[in-house]
Amino acid sequence: MKKIKSIICLCIIAFNLMSCGGQTEKGVYYPKEKIMTTDKFDFVKYNRIVEEKRKLGEFDLYNHIEVLANGNVVESSQAQDKSATVIILPPVPELIETHKSYHKNGFLESETRRYIGLQLGSDIVKFDTSKYYDNNGQLVKEVDEAAKYENIKVKPLNLFEILKKEPLFVNLSKEEQVLFKAIFDLPQKEDEISPDIISKILKKYTILNPADREDVKNTFLTLSNDENMWEVVKDIYPFGRIEYNVDSNSGKIIKRNYIKETRP
Repeated sequence: MKKIKSIICLCIIAFNLMSCGGQTEKGVYYPKEKIMTTDKFDFVKYNRIVEEKRKLGEFDLYNHIEVLANGNVVESSQAQDKSATVIILPPVPELIETHKSYHKNGFLESETRRYIGLQLGSDIVKFDTSKYYDNNGQLVKEVDEAAKYENIKVKPLNLFEILKKEPLFVNLSKEEQVLFKAIFDLPQKEDEISPDIISKILKKYTILNPADREDVKNTFLTLSNDENMWEVVKDIYPFGRIEYNVDSNSGKIIKRNYIKETRP
C-alpha cells in the first residue's frame, strides 16, 4: 500500500509539473485563463478597395498592397471561403515578416513571425511565439518557436549571418565555365571565367543579400530531418539554382552545387 501511495504521489507531481503554466508538450502552451484578441480583419475597408478596383477595371481585385508611413508593406487577401490573410513586410534589410490568418467572421486565427524566403517544400522558419485563436477570438495555444532548434548550435539567426558573408561561388568547374560562357556570351576564354565575373553579371555576391528583397524571397531554408544540416537553395532563375548544405553545429558549408536551368 505504501508503494502504491508513493507511485500515486509521483504521478501527481509529474502531472503538476507538466501542467505548470498550461504547458503540455515541449514549446507548446495552452493558457488556463481566458485571453481574448481584439484583432479583427477589416472587411469594410477591404471590400471598399475591391469595389474601387472593380470600377477602375483592374484585373487583380482581391490582393491589396498598402505601404505604411513606417515603411511596412501590408499585403491583404481573401480566400474563396471568405477567410483572410494579412502579411506585414518590414522595410529592407529585415528578413522576418508577420503572417496573420483570420477566420471567416474576421477574428484572428493565427499570428506568426517567419522568414520571408518561402517555397513549396522548404521550411516555414518561424521566430518568437506563434499564437492561435478559436473563431470567437479566444487564445487556445501558444508555440515557442525556438524549441524546434534547441538541439542545434546554428539557429536560424546564426544561419542568416553565415549566409550573408558566404560567397555565391567559391570556384567554377570546367563544365560550369563552359555553360556560363555560352549563357552570357562572354568574351573571356573558358578557363578565365571566374566566380567574380559571374557574380558581377548576376549582381549577386553572397548567398543571402538582405538589401535585395527579391533575392531574399528566392533563398530557401530547410532543416534536415536528422537536424545535422541546413539545406539552402538559392534560385537564380532563369540561370538555374545553387544548393548548399550548412552543418547545423559547426556552421561550415559542407556542400555547394550549381544546378543548370531546366525550367521553361
